[in-house]
Amino acid sequence: MATVVKQLFEPIGPALNALFVLTVEGVEYLGRKQRDEHQELGSRLTPDMLYGRLLKSTWSDQGLNCCYQPIASANKRALFRQALLAPHNRVHFPFPVLGQQCEELFASADYWNNPEQLATNLDRQEQHFRDACHVLLEKRLPEGALIHDPACSTGTFIASIARALPRVRCMGADASLNMIEHARRHHRSNNLAFRRADAHTPAVPLASCDALILRFLNAEVMPRQTAVNLFHSLARLLRADGVMILFGHTPLLFEVSVEARRAGMVVHRSLAGTATGDSLFQFYHLEHRSLPCLPIAP
Repeated sequence: MATVVKQLFEPIGPALNALFVLTVEGVEYLGRKQRDEHQELGSRLTPDMLYGRLLKSTWSDQGLNCCYQPIASANKRALFRQALLAPHNRVHFPFPVLGQQCEELFASADYWNNPEQLATNLDRQEQHFRDACHVLLEKRLPEGALIHDPACSTGTFIASIARALPRVRCMGADASLNMIEHARRHHRSNNLAFRRADAHTPAVPLASCDALILRFLNAEVMPRQTAVNLFHSLARLLRADGVMILFGHTPLLFEVSVEARRAGMVVHRSLAGTATGDSLFQFYHLEHRSLPCLPIAP
């Protein structure tokens, strides 16, 4: 029987950002994010979003043309389970959000100036990220460790960690005064503090953090090169045995494994799955190269 090969063409524009490549044991699979019940693309990927094995992709002035070999639904589910077993398996989004002239697009200032609405959206969208962080950090950090979120927005995320891990210290910072005021009003704990500070001028000293949570080096938030520069700058805030975690509602803008090597760090994990086992998402766990590699948790 002849092998079935299908084509997908996506013109230049914001829809390119929905395309992703799942790499499992060196084999690439093409997929596309789909909107959820809230009409949002979200960060969780499900097996039905996969098209099939990617055979070839070609870029032109009109857009992207891909050839792929379709795969059965059962094989898609098996690939998702297998993807979580090794740190070199990953999901990659080749494109940021692009306009019709190939320019990068970003969220408007109004989006960041409405903390109440943003908090509602984040509460709905972040639970799987919180769960993954709680499990990792609870096992990894000693009592009194400092966890820092240098772009904490509404403060909900870092506050959830402070509640889940009362034996550690948590510091959230954000450049927006509106966000910091919202965070201080809504989240209070003896092991939690907020400070107004831009990520380019950190709120904590160099080499002072046991864990660094970077959830803003993403599409629609900042340009790709800015994200790379901030990654290397913020990495200097970690202690020698510190943990860095990267994720976000939108895809990460750069090749994390490449920049991790440049920073002398190793990727212990690239993906995480939901508790129900029906989806996975980008979730990078990095540590300095001199530390032993930990097993990948399911």
